[in-house]
Amino acid sequence: MTEADKKALLRMTGGGRPQGASTDDLQGLLLQVVFALLMIFMIAYFIFVASAKKVQEEQMLDLNRQKLVLALDKVVEDHRIRYGLNALMTQGTDGSRVFDADEHVKGGRLALSPAAKSAFSAGSAAAASDYANPATLRDSWRTEVLSAADLLDRNLTADEKTWLDAAIDERIETVRLDTRGVQRALATRLQFALIENPEGLGEAADAGALADLIKRKSLELVKEAIGGEVLP
Repeated sequence: MTEADKKALLRMTGGGRPQGASTDDLQGLLLQVVFALLMIFMIAYFIFVASAKKVQEEQMLDLNRQKLVLALDKVVEDHRIRYGLNALMTQGTDGSRVFDADEHVKGGRLALSPAAKSAFSAGSAAAASDYANPATLRDSWRTEVLSAADLLDRNLTADEKTWLDAAIDERIETVRLDTRGVQRALATRLQFALIENPEGLGEAADAGALADLIKRKSLELVKEAIGGEVLP
């Protein structure tokens, strides 16, 4: 170590005159300074690594969430097809699908095309069977969603699993309400037709009894058309 190095080191550490320190003392002090600088570097490095890992985990979480959202949309569409809903839809001018019950009720009866009737009949039967077993339906949805997302359940975080469970429950209920809504909309349109032409309904004690009779008859006509039960 040169005299210049000794003087610089003593100035850095606030030491006294260089003549008062031996070479060994100064070398020991130099090692302390180097060690301190190394510790600062190591701390900064570990902070950087931890931050990078956190960012990577967040990006992976976002990517998984995006995959799951797309998969959920696909499974919803698959079930709408399975339950025959799309067969009764017409294409709107803006590209959206529109359901109009008036298009399917003629002369007080359901007037479905052979293809639509087949799809809606099989779909209604499938919906009744699926929703009669909620736990099985939920498991089936989970399997379909994970498959569509190309993800394994064991690779999801606890938060992702919780989010997915809630998302599946929400969409299962949405599809149920859509299916039930189409069935009830057809029944409601039939009720208007029955009110306009009440012949054949039989006698009713009062207006309330007549309303119940019309409602029951309209649901029977829907059941007859689909060959099964409507969703409750």
